[in-house]
Amino acid sequence: MAKTIIVGGGISGLTAAYYLEKAGKDYCVLESTDRIGGRVKTDQLDGYNLDHGFQVFLTAYPEAKRILDYSKLNLKAFDPGAILLRKESKIDYIGDPLRQLSSLVSTLTTNAASISDKLKILKLKQQLKKKTIDEIFSNQDLSTKKVLRDEYGFSGTMISEFLQPFYAGIFLESQLSTSRKMFDFVFKMFSEGQATIPALGMEEIPKQIASHLNPNKIKCNTKVSQIEGKTVYLENQEKILADHILLATNALGISSQYTETNQEYHSTTNLYFSSKTQPFKRNAIALNGNPNHLVNNLVCLSKNAISYSQKDELISVSLKKSFQPNDSNGIEKVKSELSQWIPNAKAWNHVKTYRIKYALPNQDTINNDNIVAVDSNTTVIGDHVMNGSINAAMKSGRLGAERVISLL
Repeated sequence: MAKTIIVGGGISGLTAAYYLEKAGKDYCVLESTDRIGGRVKTDQLDGYNLDHGFQVFLTAYPEAKRILDYSKLNLKAFDPGAILLRKESKIDYIGDPLRQLSSLVSTLTTNAASISDKLKILKLKQQLKKKTIDEIFSNQDLSTKKVLRDEYGFSGTMISEFLQPFYAGIFLESQLSTSRKMFDFVFKMFSEGQATIPALGMEEIPKQIASHLNPNKIKCNTKVSQIEGKTVYLENQEKILADHILLATNALGISSQYTETNQEYHSTTNLYFSSKTQPFKRNAIALNGNPNHLVNNLVCLSKNAISYSQKDELISVSLKKSFQPNDSNGIEKVKSELSQWIPNAKAWNHVKTYRIKYALPNQDTINNDNIVAVDSNTTVIGDHVMNGSINAAMKSGRLGAERVISLL
């Protein structure tokens, strides 16, 4: 009998195991799929590293600093700014001149943001720098869009051409109904650290956490069918007894049977293309502010991390609107749309499409300090009980482990 059964081998489950291992407590991680990582996985296909949807890792995450060795992850940072795909095939760039001096001229000259908007960005950076994360999450759950307009006073152009497509790519919803707490938190994280990807793909993050665990205590291809009290029943009819159970699945998983947690979610469609040439000179995410277009953003991953591709350049494209993974007509529409700014986009080769149903929990109402105690034996952890971020997944895992340790 394992003292603690952790159902789910994603970031939150692995983090809980990390802290139990560190405290010398017995545990076993049960993962239903063929490998750990949850939503943070990377496939190797035809010489390319393909993350399950475009993701970035923010180095300022406080929970990540506790357990990850950034140097071993070999993090590759994107430029602190964004390429703007504008009307009439125009391309602009907004950067952070304080961290990237070369972006000063382009940032000052673009009319996607007024001088007032640019000053407000600097003011907001200073304002949020002074706030603690606890203070940020103590605010009301107003919509991001309302706060950008009414409280922070950004212009309609700044919102539609930069802030909306940028944060739509992070929140996976284009209306920016996501709580302003999440906007403020993410803005602070971007301002205080770097947006990166590990050189070998995002799955290196859960792999590194797992490297601290006893491999014999991680069971993949092991699906839980039911839980009764302290007994965990597996699909293969096996049953396991435990003193405590940590439910670390997403909100639609087995945890939904035992507590009312946030079950609303956002989906995403992400396409990978290969190209003989890089689409842009800058190592930055390109944003499409046109609400009627398919594409929300794109980025050349191999420009940032060359090891993402052993062949041609690898380009990630995230969509505002979805279509079926094998819809060749939709793929051609994406390439045609992008050819307005990147003439050779029509010649790109489609590598793979990922349609991820549960990509992020809905974040209209969130917190940053919550786990769900079902009873004295069972605890629900995961980003859906806090907010949709790697930081929250790690924090919930840590808090879950701390509860277990206090009860054992």
